[in-house]
Amino acid sequence: MTTLIAVYNSDGCVGRCDARCHDATLPDCDCICGGRNHGVGRRQAAQNTARMAEHMIREYTDRIGISDYSAKIAGELVSQLELAL
Repeated sequence: MTTLIAVYNSDGCVGRCDARCHDATLPDCDCICGGRNHGVGRRQAAQNTARMAEHMIREYTDRIGISDYSAKIAGELVSQLELAL
């Protein structure tokens, strides 16, 4: 299963957006994309994630209350410092 975006802290992966979201047929979603990729298919979800990754990560980490984290976008590690650039 391809993970488009994921957030990690010292406990491991604390949130991700993957095929369970972008291929979903049921209405409920609580993943890192905040519903933006829900049921839209892999191609559109990849485009949404590329365009909105920084916003998705910041919104999600604020929502779950973590400030010390790292993130992976399409498998590539992106540090918190790099996200601010």
